[in-house]
Amino acid sequence: MGYNIFKELWYFKKSFIFWFIPIAASPLPIYFGVAETDFYKEAACAYVVIIMAFYWMFEVVPLAVTALIPLILYPVMGVQPSGDVSKNYLKDTNVLFLGGLMVAVAIEHVNLHKRIALRVLLVVGSQPRWLMLGFMIATAFLSMWISNTATTAMMTPIGAAVLAELFKEEDEQAAKDDVMLKVRGESNGGLELETMDVEGQTHVYDAVEGENATKEQQQEDEPVEHGKQSSRRQSMQKGLMLCIAYAANIGGTATLTGTSPNLIVSEQMEILFPNSPGVDFATWFFFAAPGMVITLILAWLWLSTIFVGCRCAEDCACCGQKKTSGAEDVIRKAYDELGPISFAEGGVIFHFLLLVLLWFFRDLKFVDLGNRQAGWAYYFIPGYVTDATPAIIVSFALFMFPSKPPRFLCCRSKDVYHVGSDEEKPGPVPGLLDWPTVHTKMPWHIVLLLGGGFALADGVEKSGLSEWLGDQFSKLAGIEAWTICLIVCIGVAVFTEVASNVTATSIFIPILAKMAEGVCVNPYYLMVPAGIAASFAFMLPVATPPNAIVFSYGGIKVSDMVKTGFLMNLTSLLVLMVSINTLGVPIYNLNTFPDWAVCRSGALGAANSTINPTVMTTTL
Repeated sequence: MGYNIFKELWYFKKSFIFWFIPIAASPLPIYFGVAETDFYKEAACAYVVIIMAFYWMFEVVPLAVTALIPLILYPVMGVQPSGDVSKNYLKDTNVLFLGGLMVAVAIEHVNLHKRIALRVLLVVGSQPRWLMLGFMIATAFLSMWISNTATTAMMTPIGAAVLAELFKEEDEQAAKDDVMLKVRGESNGGLELETMDVEGQTHVYDAVEGENATKEQQQEDEPVEHGKQSSRRQSMQKGLMLCIAYAANIGGTATLTGTSPNLIVSEQMEILFPNSPGVDFATWFFFAAPGMVITLILAWLWLSTIFVGCRCAEDCACCGQKKTSGAEDVIRKAYDELGPISFAEGGVIFHFLLLVLLWFFRDLKFVDLGNRQAGWAYYFIPGYVTDATPAIIVSFALFMFPSKPPRFLCCRSKDVYHVGSDEEKPGPVPGLLDWPTVHTKMPWHIVLLLGGGFALADGVEKSGLSEWLGDQFSKLAGIEAWTICLIVCIGVAVFTEVASNVTATSIFIPILAKMAEGVCVNPYYLMVPAGIAASFAFMLPVATPPNAIVFSYGGIKVSDMVKTGFLMNLTSLLVLMVSINTLGVPIYNLNTFPDWAVCRSGALGAANSTINPTVMTTTL
């Protein structure tokens, strides 16, 4: 009876958390509001952070709705006025993300993402090991430009169809074997008795010895072979689905617009350190993309070893060209159904490449032309043009660029008036994008979620909570910098396994900014790796939407994700640590403590000397 009661109560866990967390955490603002009023703002902000963290963690209400809590509690509790909180929901970074999402919607609208994915699969082939690599390459590349969730949702059914075709011939062969057994029993001259035991093995007792006896042994072994094939199928299904989820998580780290934590790092860098060079598309890509590629390759090696192994010599169903032709056929058929590249697809490709080039060459901080830095943005008033500008320019152009060749003057058919079709008559054609499509496919909740993260982080900084926590961490000034960075990355990666990556970065990034000043480490050295580590969530289905999507397809247990994801987390963090201590040094100038930050420690100690063999210098 007690078990049933607890089971029923479990169904109401979200309602319980909704009321319990605010009540349980209420002594925090009450005590400091009465006893120690000097610390009230920090305590009130911490109260809001606790509520939002638990609400996001358990999805008590939709994530986007939880993101609206700062609009309610910050003004009511005296943390920030409502006008200041509201500004966080459509900042420059939100506009950048919005423009990127519109381009992603255009890519999905013309099915360009599906063409790219299928083409990659055709190139790599249909043998399981290479299929896994093909799916990972396609998923990671698409995840760089469109949302991880949309990429996974598209690639997962493609993977399921390929798996079904990959093992289709085995199913047909097994059915043929069953038929042959029955035919052999009817045509054989000897007396045979066919029985079925509880384990499903078919035994044929034959009065004729010799050849028939040999056949009996072969027939007894066939169910064992079918069992092996079933085991291989399950293993391949798990491996391919996890490849898609992990590649989506990894691929999003390569570009600034790839996933929300990257944008939070960029925005917080501009807010907390307004005089810093900031984080733009080009610098982020040159730092994160090489690490993403290395992590992706290591993930493929690990997953293919676990779920495919070294069985090519004995596993004809997986490695033989004959057995994989069915999978190639289904991929080829799906690709052929798309037809040749349409005018609309070509238009989207043009605008996509234009946007990438505008992002790359807007501000090349690491190229010095003598009197000014390189980049087309320097032809305008300094600081006025950001990465959001080209994103909106290209998004705007998508609504005007025709989706079909224009039928105007010389561009129309000569016999236009003889055909009699309305489509052949001169006139405007629809654009590559229209508002109903954007309204339907745009993930508006992500924009709100990102804004809520900015609002939460802004409150943490403005209330003084991040500065107080940073001062507490100043005691770590004697610890080597790489050790601090490693601890930070591990902490963020563990936290994001049970909470959204937006939650993790919104809470940790402002604290890490003050912590970096407290231990006199370049803020880039802690903030950038922490933002990337927030995407390294491979162990639990609830960690990221891609994990949840592949888990919902069935066939994958939580233990499977924990087993493979644990080493994935370690590998990803190792690559990240190597990247920040190699590529990060010249890109973010980590050898020096910048003059746009304040060293709150008495001296630049060992925490700084480990980034470079020489002691870190300061320009203060």
